[in-house]
Amino acid sequence: MFNDYIINLFIGLLLCITTSCKAADNTTHVPGWNLIWQDEFDYPLTSLEKHWNFEIGYGNNGWGNNEWQEYTTENVEIIEGSLVITARSSKKPGKRDGSITSSRLTTIGKFQFEPGVRILSRIKLPWGQGIWPAFWALGSNHSSIGWPTCGEIDILEMIGGNPISNDNNHTIHSTAHWNDNFDSHNYKHAQYGKHKVIENSLSDEYHIFELIYANDHLETKIDGDSIFKMDTKAGKVVKPFHNPFYLILNLAVGGNWPGSPTPETIFPQKMYIDYIRVYQR
Repeated sequence: MFNDYIINLFIGLLLCITTSCKAADNTTHVPGWNLIWQDEFDYPLTSLEKHWNFEIGYGNNGWGNNEWQEYTTENVEIIEGSLVITARSSKKPGKRDGSITSSRLTTIGKFQFEPGVRILSRIKLPWGQGIWPAFWALGSNHSSIGWPTCGEIDILEMIGGNPISNDNNHTIHSTAHWNDNFDSHNYKHAQYGKHKVIENSLSDEYHIFELIYANDHLETKIDGDSIFKMDTKAGKVVKPFHNPFYLILNLAVGGNWPGSPTPETIFPQKMYIDYIRVYQR
């Protein structure tokens, strides 16, 4: 009987530990911060547009970047609590000829954030030459004053490459963009950002990407390590980065920065988003 007691006690402790670990993994609590918006992608795909909008087509000159893909509403899934954006090629990849499709989603009109927030996202990235995943934000007044006057915050960008021959799949880029001639009709594009190289490929596992959008600075991080930090207290840079922004998720293919996909680029490529959580003090 004593042995049975010990066995039952051990099983009880094991279940307790397992449950606690699972709860810890799924917790949304961040000490000192209050959760104000979240998307855990724990709903059917038919409910996605309650939270997100699709932007479709080729955009203006390949979304301003000479990108190849056509954005559609058909390249997303929700699988086991993650949003999956898939870039597909139906034949030999071609530039804006319908052969490459993907998806781009925004929260414009459904959610925007203002200074004083912290955004956490858990994302696993694709890889391959010409593959360009991004999680970023544009000023909510974008439609009225245009880019870059509205401001842009790139929380994460990665330009994919060969996982063996270069560091592209290990490198996260994070950048802020604005108009240095804010009060003039002749805009002067300005930007500041940095990149960070990590040990493992960004396509091997999920990573936590973070934006701190404070009243006096903005900062981006990967897995708690700072990528870049920018003072927004003074100067022309202040103007856009004290205004509301909306979120964007997309998986581009080709373009001026990542370059063209090659015959070695494998399709389909998938970007997995486990969650996005927004906190406020």
